Amino acid sequence: MARITAVFLVLMASHAIPAAAQQLARPPMLHAGATLPARISWRASDVALAGAFAVALAIDAAQTRALAQRGWQSYSETNPILGPRPSVGQVNTYTAVAALTVLGAAAAAPARVRPWLLAAALAVEAFTIAGNARQGVALKFP
Repeated sequence: MARITAVFLVLMASHAIPAAAQQLARPPMLHAGATLPARISWRASDVALAGAFAVALAIDAAQTRALAQRGWQSYSETNPILGPRPSVGQVNTYTAVAALTVLGAAAAAPARVRPWLLAAALAVEAFTIAGNARQGVALKFP
């Protein structure tokens, strides 16, 4: 019986040693403590605000593109990021980045902050469109 026990222990140890060596050979893995939700749930009002922002941004971009295509005759862009006379390509790039930034920040924001962020972005676009219209820039729907 002692012999069977000794053989059993040797067999177990022979399997345990390579497994332990394999564990030591692996690089340490970092594991995140939090998990992301499978989907982000937005209220209907959040979706409406996001949609209104996207439409307003598209209208602002269409107004700005029209000015750029006409060579900025007696007009100047007031957005310091774009500069005084951006090209159509610069306007398009800025518009895409602005949309992704605002909507991405809204998606990452807590649910109680999301409507405030979207409403603020929509307000900025609404004031910009109104200011353009006061200066005689046509309202263009893309």
